Amino acid sequence: MQKIFFNCLCKEKFFLLSSYQKDININICINCHPYYTKKKNFLDISEKVKKFKKKYEKFYK
Repeated sequence: MQKIFFNCLCKEKFFLLSSYQKDININICINCHPYYTKKKNFLDISEKVKKFKKKYEKFYK
């Protein structure tokens, strides 16, 4: 068993004892996940819909 590190994109590091040989890179962790931080990432979906309709409006006719 050896200590491996989980490296997050938010620059946070966690370690775990494992038989796996390499460090693991992860995209999201408990420090940056919206569920745990209580911060919501709102996307303006209406703008995306408008953009899509504008792009494909010739196919709707």
